[in-house]
Amino acid sequence: MLILPNNKYLSSNNELQKQVEISGVSIEEFNFKENLKKKSLFKKEDFYKRFLTLNGAIMISKPFETGEVNKFYVSLYDLIKNINSEEVFGVKFPSRSSEKTVYKNSISFDKFTIGDIIVATSQGFHVQGAIRHAAIFDSRRYHGSIDDKCLLTAEPDQGVIYETIRFYRENFSEAWGLTVPKATIEERVKAVDEVSKFVGKPYSWRADKNDDENWYCSKVPWAAYKKSSGIDIDGNGGFWVLPIDIFISKETEVFEYSNS
Repeated sequence: MLILPNNKYLSSNNELQKQVEISGVSIEEFNFKENLKKKSLFKKEDFYKRFLTLNGAIMISKPFETGEVNKFYVSLYDLIKNINSEEVFGVKFPSRSSEKTVYKNSISFDKFTIGDIIVATSQGFHVQGAIRHAAIFDSRRYHGSIDDKCLLTAEPDQGVIYETIRFYRENFSEAWGLTVPKATIEERVKAVDEVSKFVGKPYSWRADKNDDENWYCSKVPWAAYKKSSGIDIDGNGGFWVLPIDIFISKETEVFEYSNS
């Protein structure tokens, strides 16, 4: 039997294990990486110009200034409803090419902890907005290989799935690591566990945010926090939560970035 400094008794090694891990997540490693992230935060504003245009293509869900102080963000739906994009923006969206462009980045997962979010994009116009894809990280499924399926998201024709780090490094020219600083380690574990039970549910871009039967990529990390702790990481509160909406949210911070 062990006696702790606070005079509490532990009758087994299992009870001692609970003091150093929460649902398989090392508290010591979590705290170490959280401290590293605090020292390597990026200012989101530094990326806003990048979202306006990329290779001359109009990017939607971009930031707009209103007055001298306040800033608001226009959603995909608000921008494209009832408009002719070529007439209004002077841009004709290019047809799909038979040749696939190869995009790559080298984002590091050294500072990622459970519940962190990756968002990624590549050059050109995307119906998803300025950022194309999003997922939430489950550190318990990451064992040091970029082929570990540790990123929970949703994909067309596949539904809610776990993807590899390799997928994000080899299909996007830019990637960001986002953290939700307000969330405790317990809330982050609960967030991942909450959405993991929806693996296999179908994909639908038209899905309501509160519909548990249909999913799209950025809805997964949003629902993870909204359902588990009530933290809303949708930056504009629209019908959809786009990857860019998670990026601009006041509840998230950028701690990692790669564009090569």
